[in-house]
Amino acid sequence: MTPAPLFPLPPEVTRVVLGGGSPIDLDSLAIHSREAARDFALNYGYDLGIAAQRAHVMRVYEDALDFLEGVVLDGTDLHVPPGLGGLEDPLDLLVWASERPTTHRGRWACALLRVMHTLFHVDHNINLRSLPEIQRQVFSRYDRFLVREGGRLLLRGAYDVPLVAVERKENKDRVSMLLKMLHKPENVAETIYDQIGIRFVAEDHLGVLMVIRFLLDHHVLMPTHIKPSRSRNLMIDLQALEAWMQDLPPAFCIQELSPERRRELSARLALKSPGEGQNPFSSRDYAAVQFTARTLIRLPSPATRALETLQERLQTMGDTEVSDLARIPELIQETEEFTFFFAHEVQVMESSGFQSAQSGPASHAEYKQRQRDAARRRVLQGILQEEPC
Repeated sequence: MTPAPLFPLPPEVTRVVLGGGSPIDLDSLAIHSREAARDFALNYGYDLGIAAQRAHVMRVYEDALDFLEGVVLDGTDLHVPPGLGGLEDPLDLLVWASERPTTHRGRWACALLRVMHTLFHVDHNINLRSLPEIQRQVFSRYDRFLVREGGRLLLRGAYDVPLVAVERKENKDRVSMLLKMLHKPENVAETIYDQIGIRFVAEDHLGVLMVIRFLLDHHVLMPTHIKPSRSRNLMIDLQALEAWMQDLPPAFCIQELSPERRRELSARLALKSPGEGQNPFSSRDYAAVQFTARTLIRLPSPATRALETLQERLQTMGDTEVSDLARIPELIQETEEFTFFFAHEVQVMESSGFQSAQSGPASHAEYKQRQRDAARRRVLQGILQEEPC
């Protein structure tokens, strides 16, 4: 057998390892036999000789087909070729993807594998398995200060801050996660920071600043736990804010401002252009202060749950002696918690910007459509404008 030449280097090296690109943007794979495909799958993380692992790969394959047809291809005249449906051996996809870009089948196999790769990252994100309890712990920090009183919504603590609305993003559904990941360069579920989020809507720009100040004063948000690279200020002119604060008299109280003076001041503090860091999928009309905060989550160890279940069964059977001999209560106390920091997104908006986000170019529906279009272009590389084979 002639050994493979060391050069030229394959695109996996030049584009991904050295170039910092994403593997899902590769034109093809280099797997030309079933043995090589089986070895690739094994090192990817799946032994297809194990029934449970093979079944999971087949479920992901079927979900990827549904996503391609129902989401990516929706609104186009394209359909997944019949030969790619009903596969009995997913290893065929790896071999076919190595034919690309020379064959029609190879291009579609690559498109399907891009979606499957993304789904694998969703399915193996450990945080998603405990998301209901994570949500409870994150939102409880905010809920204890939220009050409805006489038809008004307030943040109430050492002082009150009026709100127009509060919205929660309790979890991204699977389709939303796929769309988000398919246009992200890193393409992994761990980099989705808005699986959980909360949005505060204030009356005006001054109200936005009051909300942020309240959350910091009451330690709902910790500056030490804010991820710097994820902060986006699309609302407040920081230079104008600094200049205004320098001229404030001692013991200034914002509630003493007249409605007219407050409107003038809010207009003065408004950012006149979106500045750097604007999300490419957001409309230029979208305005908010947005940042990512991390909360230390504490979950019981899986061993704790197993021990508690065993203890309950023994008590039901009336056999406490075995529990005492095995020191189950002591073992439960000694089992360490599972702790980690979980990131969630916080948005603060003013009322007119919130209204514009409900419809028009700044709306969530328009935002999702721009994401869908980007995901379609990325998944269907070489197919959307496919030349006849």
